[in-house]
Amino acid sequence: MWRPALLAVLSLVPILTRAAAPAPLADATANRHLGFFLRLDGGVGFMGTSAYIEGLAASVSGVSIPLGVTVGGAVAENLILAGEAWYILAPTPVFDLGGRNETASDSGVSLLGAGPNLTYYFMPDNVYVSVTLAIVHRALRASGTYEASRVGFGAKIAVGEEWWVSDHWGIGVAAQFFLGLNQGTGIYQKLWTTLGGGMAFSACGSPFHDP
Repeated sequence: MWRPALLAVLSLVPILTRAAAPAPLADATANRHLGFFLRLDGGVGFMGTSAYIEGLAASVSGVSIPLGVTVGGAVAENLILAGEAWYILAPTPVFDLGGRNETASDSGVSLLGAGPNLTYYFMPDNVYVSVTLAIVHRALRASGTYEASRVGFGAKIAVGEEWWVSDHWGIGVAAQFFLGLNQGTGIYQKLWTTLGGGMAFSACGSPFHDP
């Protein structure tokens, strides 16, 4: 009589042992904006830079390619303080001087910026607003002639949404807006205002969280 009962008790030992074993701890930082922060973004848009030269309105504008890198960390959950560097290039712009439009070979206009960034996420929707105040540099090339502006001031503003693809990485899309104010040099020695906007795709997360 006792042998069947003993065998029954012994058969329950593995089950009881597994039940008593502690469950693996969940990652408390998963799908949250904490710690180190990295975002890479790139897309397509439109950019134009304009000034008044000898009383005539001059502008250079075209389809642009914006690229950006943001590196920093969370000072509080969902609040990111970082540094951002961004670059916008319009490789085949249209030149307009006093209403006369033309294109030029070997031409382009670009805006390079870098400065402190502040990003805030509205959770749980993972929608964010990002603002970067930057020093900016505008460069203009026309028919092989290169002109670089003096360093000026500008800004980048982005509003976007991201979707988690792992515990600590997300991909997203954002609307971006750019501003640059630069003093030109040489025959372009006027105040140039650069405006741009577009849509960008992004990858965002923390490489130090994932194994």
